[in-house]
Amino acid sequence: MGDCPKVHSLALKADYEKASLKNDYHYDEEVLDYLRSFVKDNERKIEANKKRLELADENPDMEVKSQLIHELAVQVGQKVAKSELLGAEGKVDESLALLAEVEEIKARKKGLEDEYHSNIPRHAAQQQKLRACEVCGAFLSMYDNDRRLADHFGGKLHIGFVTIRDKMKQLEEVIAQKAEKRRVEREEYQREREKRRKRSRSKSSERSRVRSRSRSKEREKEKEHRRKSKDRERDRERERDRDREKERDRERVRDHGRRHREKDRDRDRGERDRDRDRDRDRKRDRHRSRSRSGSR
Repeated sequence: MGDCPKVHSLALKADYEKASLKNDYHYDEEVLDYLRSFVKDNERKIEANKKRLELADENPDMEVKSQLIHELAVQVGQKVAKSELLGAEGKVDESLALLAEVEEIKARKKGLEDEYHSNIPRHAAQQQKLRACEVCGAFLSMYDNDRRLADHFGGKLHIGFVTIRDKMKQLEEVIAQKAEKRRVEREEYQREREKRRKRSRSKSSERSRVRSRSRSKEREKEKEHRRKSKDRERDRERERDRDREKERDRERVRDHGRRHREKDRDRDRGERDRDRDRDRDRKRDRHRSRSRSGSR
């Protein structure tokens, strides 16, 4: 694998962990993709090694037993490596418990090995039976002793791929949690936005109702204004009619007064004319009387 070309700085790691609490920079996805590339390459290697081992001809029944022996050997190696790690950490009781389990597995493995060797030809028994490690892809022999198996499972290559897979699971959980958090936040945002929309629609509806009531009031006011205007116009028209009627009455009164005065004048004029006529007649009669008296 070689040296990692990335920068490994504890200070930068601390800064990133602090900043990632506020913002998601999606570096987890980048690291996960980077680790997956290693695992995919390793899985291709494991498959290639398995295909190489499948080329060897073997009885199917013996192949099943061989696989079972290999699995037990893997368990022995893993538990021995873990027991040594616990012993180094001071967990003696747990280490001894694992070693007891190892002895039981070794006893089962020994019985299967004896059965396996008794059923295969002598020349085949001398051949080394290999299996590909499911974690790192390295070849393991069915005849490897406990020490060699423990060295393999505690080796850097095997532990490295175990760490990578564990880190991948951890990152997948973290990414899933972040995705769930984003989903919850998005749903919460959608609910809040829907609430705001409903409040906005409610306010808009209320404003519309207020405007509608206001327009209705304005229309009512306008109708009332027009009605009052019509009433005032009718009142003014009636007033004008009354004024015209009064004017006509006054005109009739004036006309009657003029006619009455004209009649009075005509009557006075007639009386004056009659008085003058009488005066002329009297004067004429006196003159005639004098004329008769003088002639006598």
